[in-house]
Amino acid sequence: MSIEKMPTVCCLCHTNCGVIAHVEDGVLVAVKPDKDHPYSKGHICPKGAAAPEIVYHPDRITHPLRKTANGFVRISWDEALDEIATRLLEIKEKHGAHTLIRCGGAPMTSAAWDAFIQLTASYGSMNFAGASHLCSIPRLVAYKSVYGNSTGPDYLNTRCMIQWGTNPTESRSVGDSGVCNGNVSKVIPNAIKRGAKLIVIDPSRTKLAQKAHIWLRPIPGTDAALALAMLNVIISEQLYDKDFVRNWTVGFDELAAHVQDMTPEWAEGITSVAAENIREVARTYATTKPGIIREGNFVDQSTNTVQMVRAIGMLIALCGNLDVPGGEIFHPQMKAPFLTTRPEAKSLSAQTYPMFPIIPFPCITDALLTEKPYKPRAMIVYHGNPLMINANYERNKRALEQLDFLVVCELFMSATAEMADIILPDTSEYENYGTCIKSCGEGSGTYVCLQNKAIEPVGQARPVFEVEYELAKRMGMDKDYVWSDTEGCIDHRIRATGITLADLKKRPLIHIAKPIEYKKYMQNEFKTPSKKVELYSQKMKDLGYSPLPIYIEPHDIAADDDYPLIGTGRRSGVFTHTRFHNIPSLLKIENEPHVRIHPDDAKARGIANDDKTVISSEKGTIEIAAKVTDETLPGVVVIDFGWGNPSDGGANMNVLTSDDVRDKITGSTPNRRFRCQVFPTP
Repeated sequence: MSIEKMPTVCCLCHTNCGVIAHVEDGVLVAVKPDKDHPYSKGHICPKGAAAPEIVYHPDRITHPLRKTANGFVRISWDEALDEIATRLLEIKEKHGAHTLIRCGGAPMTSAAWDAFIQLTASYGSMNFAGASHLCSIPRLVAYKSVYGNSTGPDYLNTRCMIQWGTNPTESRSVGDSGVCNGNVSKVIPNAIKRGAKLIVIDPSRTKLAQKAHIWLRPIPGTDAALALAMLNVIISEQLYDKDFVRNWTVGFDELAAHVQDMTPEWAEGITSVAAENIREVARTYATTKPGIIREGNFVDQSTNTVQMVRAIGMLIALCGNLDVPGGEIFHPQMKAPFLTTRPEAKSLSAQTYPMFPIIPFPCITDALLTEKPYKPRAMIVYHGNPLMINANYERNKRALEQLDFLVVCELFMSATAEMADIILPDTSEYENYGTCIKSCGEGSGTYVCLQNKAIEPVGQARPVFEVEYELAKRMGMDKDYVWSDTEGCIDHRIRATGITLADLKKRPLIHIAKPIEYKKYMQNEFKTPSKKVELYSQKMKDLGYSPLPIYIEPHDIAADDDYPLIGTGRRSGVFTHTRFHNIPSLLKIENEPHVRIHPDDAKARGIANDDKTVISSEKGTIEIAAKVTDETLPGVVVIDFGWGNPSDGGANMNVLTSDDVRDKITGSTPNRRFRCQVFPTP
């Protein structure tokens, strides 16, 4: 029988590359790159190519499961849905609607954004939590405070690229902020060939750092001092765009006075980066126009995230790189509220973190263990693994044990799913419809792309929106729904575009906005209280935060005799966060986690390459193989993140990390900086 070739998108990371699903007799046999897709242009990564292995893996969860004293047992969908509905209604009656938490993971699909959101709101709770305090949302909060929204990089026209705490060619996420820049493996190399300069700011010598014209290696957790020193150079040497500053900023004089003493020499003593190198980077970025600055998760996962990224936003604005070709561009965004009903209740963290739109998960952990401001009772987890993602694994485990009821919807048994009362089998991205919305960096505007349903669900897996609606019916909340299945939900989600799922089935990629226009602030102004770029934020001052970006010294700045090394993390692009460490083809690339340790530190401890080691911190201990390399700085060890699910047997880095100290604005925890010690295994 002939093979049907179906265009769709890969949803195993945020890049959402265009791919072709090859289906034979209803079976997904291969996934190939789509050379005609405007976003990825023929790119596919190992995990995208491994889709058939993921779909048909023997360990996949394919039936609803209930936890018993003797382990999990298979139950029917009716039993699962009836039990969930009954338990949730009992909890609402006894403890109140606000005690339900919806927890999500990285929103790589429309389902990951929206699943169980309406159910939670109809129930009466606005407690939406996840890993957002560790990924992108802290940066969004920072940029909104400076110029009202986030931006996307225009790699195709830039002449200077700063990659700050990010490694996009490895993580395959060059298309930041939903912006299409072409084949993600070639965008930066192609820009270099055109003559663009590459600056990498990263303590590790990544493959990207090896290609850089300039590479800075700050000590983890000190990036804010580096950014402030760059502002010092650009302002003191008058390298900023004077017309833009005069017409479109507020607080320039305050900022100039604020950074006057934050010289490169001051920053050198904090970051270990030589003062002359700081000056070189500042001057290069300010004078090589247009330019972009792309920051990554490394800066999210610190205790000074927002203030650090505010400084980056100010660098972008002061140098005239805001909403210009080759700079950071404001792309059109679809505005359509998903919820049809919204309870009056505030979220659990609304008072503690008023600028953060989602509950930082550490607030959930606090509430479960202290019962303040109240104790959450039930949690629905979709596309997430909060037990492993969050800092301080043991504390989070104790917290989740306090829940009265936990439901997890998953493909494979995760560390969080192991704790669930009910596990629901999720469909893969090839077993249901979905959409993604992107903006094309080549100037052709925003488009909606179809995530096609290529095959029927494996086993008894069900699309999540159909599961949600069935639960809503059982709980008497279906009146709040304008959809009853996946297709209806998609139409509801994209209604603001003026197109429907039926349109996408005929034409899987449809442009919905005109080509990119630049300097839109000339007509629309900035979406800030002053309508200008706010170098000084009165709103932040009113909320009790510093109105100017500041450097906050890491709490563990002093070396500890017991834990003299600084630990940080590495997220491999081979896997998806904590997922797919059980897939054979991916394990051929990276078969176990490692700790990267500098030769000087390894020699002092009697550790050789591939030796098993013990890493300890004040929070816990793990065993992991060593990779002795000068990729990392002396005194800094880099530990692979994402391992530790039941199926992979690897060490979980977050056994070592702490949630004791957090970013005051977002609750971000220092997952990328913690004190530790490494020993050879006895």
